[in-house]
Amino acid sequence: MKNFFPLIFFLLVSYSVTAAEKKPYRVYLKPGTLLTKISDRSQVETTKGIYAHVLETSPTRRELFIVYDKAGKPVYETSAQAINEIEQDIQILPNVDANVIYPAPATHHSDNKIAYFNTQFNLHLDILQTSSLDFIYGQNLSNATGPRYEVRSLYESDLPINFGLGLNYQSVSWTNEAEGNITLSILSFGPQLERVLYTEKNLSVSFLAGGEFAPIYKSTSSEFNEKYRAMLFDLGVEALWDTRFGQWSLGSHFRHHELTLTSTNRVTLEPVPESMTVNSIGAMVGYKYEWNL
Repeated sequence: MKNFFPLIFFLLVSYSVTAAEKKPYRVYLKPGTLLTKISDRSQVETTKGIYAHVLETSPTRRELFIVYDKAGKPVYETSAQAINEIEQDIQILPNVDANVIYPAPATHHSDNKIAYFNTQFNLHLDILQTSSLDFIYGQNLSNATGPRYEVRSLYESDLPINFGLGLNYQSVSWTNEAEGNITLSILSFGPQLERVLYTEKNLSVSFLAGGEFAPIYKSTSSEFNEKYRAMLFDLGVEALWDTRFGQWSLGSHFRHHELTLTSTNRVTLEPVPESMTVNSIGAMVGYKYEWNL
């Protein structure tokens, strides 16, 4: 008897601690579950499966469970055969509160970009002052007009100046009484700089400057051809409009050509070391496309 009462005391304490640690948890009650009401021992049978919170009446023998109502009060008892354990499954699902109204996901998002660029495709109509070339072609021609095609890509930096590269191709033709049609072809490329002078909602005005090397600067006719070494310098002003059809620009450019005749098949003419100059001015229209990395 001496050891009996301490043992009983130990079991009661252990049971109390274990029961205190147990909390109701969620289960699925199968259709046809028989529920016994605690208050009057009346019984009711479920017609469909339901979710409910339950707690074992015995921490050691999982035979009888107390079923709680929505208010968290113990109302019914049921057997273990009626219960499907789902607590482990619930723990791996997202914990979303059905009573909380969450804002709709944003339709716009931002990305971290490395660099921003714009590429512009331009069509120029230039008037070239060709009088400095008259002694080569035996003519008296003050100017000639022709188109120029330009592709320009600029890096949009945090500095006040954007910078990049430009590529130009130009073909200008005129008629010479002695030789017939003469075509001057120019392919040039080089660095470009842009400084935005004015900007508002849908309009901006920029100043541009560039320097270009011309790997092709030549003239051809039915009988003769000449090649030149050339450097070109460009100054321009452009206005850019942001429209529903994209970004379009209009502007005007002045270009200065520094030339040296390097080869010719004219027997009466030798290449001269003196440099010649050709100036041009023209109007342009362009389309700008912005992109990033």
